[in-house]
Amino acid sequence: MRADLAPFGVDVLLALAGLAILLAIGVVPRRPGSWMAALGLAYLTGAAVVPLALTALLAIGAPFTLETFGVVVLVCLGIGAWGWRRADEPPPRAAPWWRRPWRSWPAEVWVVGAFVVVFGAFALIGLRSAWVMPLTEWDAWSIWARKAQMLTGHDSLVTGFFASDSYSWVHLDYPIQIPVWEALHFRARGSFETVALLRHFWLFLVAFVWAVAYLLRDRVRPLVWAPLLLLAAAAPGVWGQLLTGYADVPMAMFVCLGAIALALWLDGGDGRRLALAAVMLAAAANTKNEGLMAAVALLLVAGAIAFGRGMRVRQLGLAAAVTGAAILPWRIWTAAHHIEGDMPVLKGLNPGYLLDRTERVWPSVEAILHEGGDVGRWRYLLPLAGLVVGAALISGVGRRVATFYLASFLLAAAGFVWSYWISSYPLEWHLQTSAGRVVAVLILIGLAALVHLSGLLLNAFTRQRIASAARDG
Repeated sequence: MRADLAPFGVDVLLALAGLAILLAIGVVPRRPGSWMAALGLAYLTGAAVVPLALTALLAIGAPFTLETFGVVVLVCLGIGAWGWRRADEPPPRAAPWWRRPWRSWPAEVWVVGAFVVVFGAFALIGLRSAWVMPLTEWDAWSIWARKAQMLTGHDSLVTGFFASDSYSWVHLDYPIQIPVWEALHFRARGSFETVALLRHFWLFLVAFVWAVAYLLRDRVRPLVWAPLLLLAAAAPGVWGQLLTGYADVPMAMFVCLGAIALALWLDGGDGRRLALAAVMLAAAANTKNEGLMAAVALLLVAGAIAFGRGMRVRQLGLAAAVTGAAILPWRIWTAAHHIEGDMPVLKGLNPGYLLDRTERVWPSVEAILHEGGDVGRWRYLLPLAGLVVGAALISGVGRRVATFYLASFLLAAAGFVWSYWISSYPLEWHLQTSAGRVVAVLILIGLAALVHLSGLLLNAFTRQRIASAARDG
């Protein structure tokens, strides 16, 4: 029993560390009553910041132990205490709805209550399945869990492992955000046991849905986000792929939250959202190379829109610098130990090399379109996202936000096509084995657009109806 429950102590500490960081940057107010609402975002923030810090410490030779993990958590709590002291006292609020007679509770309370019941049942059923589900997928074991096994048995990055020709086929250059996270749970358990791993992956989905609802709470009414987030959580491409133990869906979740935070900054200029975006995009980039590509796409689009609107591009530049600095330790360590990837990036910048391989472009585009449009796996998330983006662009409601989501989606998709274009792998095999996973990033960028813009459109429609009724009255 202790072996089963101890790893959840790691999750609790990650949530506490994440909550402290959110308090420090001001995303969560000082009022303790609001902390529960932010718990999902807190967990994912902790799952972003703590492995980033541990990766940096590993790169400089610090020991990877539960004690080191505890020190990192304590540092995060100290940062949170500092943020607590410097933050402004939140203004007093009206009497909470639960202190009023239940007949006077707002309708949105009932919507949230129904959502909690339905999603809670879904989460418990999923956890029950994940509790005994073995790790059977090839890449989940060979690329991610194998590195976690090394970090479970050793307190450092074993150069012989990463430089070994015997393991060259497991993408040793891939960042170690997820292996570090996995190894923390294995160490807390006291043994390397993959059957106990997927139950913690399931927490990513629960926390992600919770986090999106919290981030957009001031822009999107529960009547909008509740059904859309239920649709996303129930999509087999989301929960099914998450329970393979691959890193693609966690990476896509970090990208999605970073996209929402950037969109909120573009919409209101709130630097606190920009700080959160830097954290999430750094975690995405430290999870997979595709996460780095998506992070660059999001930051470039946000920069172009901010420059065109006369916003504080310097502020965005600082956030981009923080993102880059957070992922540098791993990149420096791999370069210092001559650990190279299989993606010929420099060749991919050579026009002659690209022109010789143009026959790879259209099949890559077709594969991404086919996988992204698979309604059996992703339900109707992308078609619905396309509709609301089009409605926002045509109506002018949230046009800046819609432009950001659309351009980010297209630039990230173009980056994925480029990666297939320059890859040295046989194209048909490469597309068959990866396109269905890579599109998770695009799907969740689409989900961010769908939820965010649907809320803005409904708010605009409601205001228009109220104004029309006032004129007629």
